[in-house]
Amino acid sequence: MLEHIGVNGMKKLLLTASFLFLGTQASSGIFKGFIPSNVSQLHIEMSDSATEGCWTNISEVKRYAEDKLELEGFKIRRDKFEGYEDTHHFVVGINVNAQRNGDLCFGAIKIDISKAIRVEALSSKNIIGYFSLGETGSIFSGQENVNRGALETIDQLMNEVKDPQW
Repeated sequence: MLEHIGVNGMKKLLLTASFLFLGTQASSGIFKGFIPSNVSQLHIEMSDSATEGCWTNISEVKRYAEDKLELEGFKIRRDKFEGYEDTHHFVVGINVNAQRNGDLCFGAIKIDISKAIRVEALSSKNIIGYFSLGETGSIFSGQENVNRGALETIDQLMNEVKDPQW
């Protein structure tokens, strides 16, 4: 019965089936120190790894995240992120990785909050690493696109920002 779909078709079928069994799963956790008084400025960085029209509201998602964080008291920088300006400058990275299988999309949404780490004792004050203050995300399958899911993941992030667990 399945001989006609070939090896690549079988791989896609198994991947799709695994996403269907998982449904839309979400996980999150935000560090308790991620509060407006500890953040000098915040940038939102978008990363679009979705193909074939699986994510079409990228600008809306960015504005939605900026507005929600601003309402919580964070100072949002709406210009292009060109590097960390101080150790209290944070970036919220929103990444969508999705592809279409037939008429439906499957993939993952990840939101990560990070900041640069510097060692002041060194002669150069170069950034030596990054610290993640939390992340949230979800996987999805069987969707026409991820547009609504991306907005819902921002809401999930905001619930964690309001009540961080670690």
